[in-house]
Amino acid sequence: MTEVFVTHQKEDAILWLTLNRPERRNPLSSEMIAALSNAIEMGNEDPAVRVMVIRSSGPAFSAGHDLTEIQRRAEEDSAKRQERVKALLEACAALMTRIMHAPKPVIACVQGIASAAGCQLVSACDLAIASEQATFCTPGVNIGVFCTTPLVGIGRNVSRKHALEMALTGQQFDATAAERFGLINRVVPATKLQQATRDLALTIASRSPESVARGKSAFYQQVEMPLDEAFQLANQVMLENLTSEGDAKEGMGAFLDKREPEWR
Repeated sequence: MTEVFVTHQKEDAILWLTLNRPERRNPLSSEMIAALSNAIEMGNEDPAVRVMVIRSSGPAFSAGHDLTEIQRRAEEDSAKRQERVKALLEACAALMTRIMHAPKPVIACVQGIASAAGCQLVSACDLAIASEQATFCTPGVNIGVFCTTPLVGIGRNVSRKHALEMALTGQQFDATAAERFGLINRVVPATKLQQATRDLALTIASRSPESVARGKSAFYQQVEMPLDEAFQLANQVMLENLTSEGDAKEGMGAFLDKREPEWR
């Protein structure tokens, strides 16, 4: 029987994607990365899906890369191993950027530990809700490896000092600290995690998919730009939104008519 690394469940306009290797703490192995990448693309292509949620089975959200996969194999020389590990890291980076570039919002639903690349996965999602039992860490320094790639996403979510505190100490931070750092949006009791995530996803799903897709894309483009360039891009996207014959016309008309909009 083929192992299912990521399960799919559609509910209303939400696509729930569940990392499904609880016995291994849901590592971001090459198979898991491929399965999650494919699932994200599937959600992008499904017009019935408005929001995607990434969650996990078992007690851990994701322990990061599978260290057994990174170890040198008996038949490998150093060059072959380096080539293989490089491909794994590049695939992981491509997954993170795929989430950010997805036209549909992606929410992380974090019930347990998110470590190293698992913490990076949380940072790549547009929004994140965490259980009060969740913890977050970048512990590479504890085993002689600095979490350089996780810091790319984490360092774009939180302040430099918080990002470096996580990476330099390798310590676990609780969900309250992660919320204070800006890594997650909010902390909820474990029993309310799924419902809180669902409520957030349904709120976003009720908005114009056209404006959400345009707005998300523009946000990630402008946030890395100098201020003047950011305003130029944002103004152009805003102009296209305001003058389009699509959802913006319907939304403004519905507001003026005091009725609910009917999105395309």
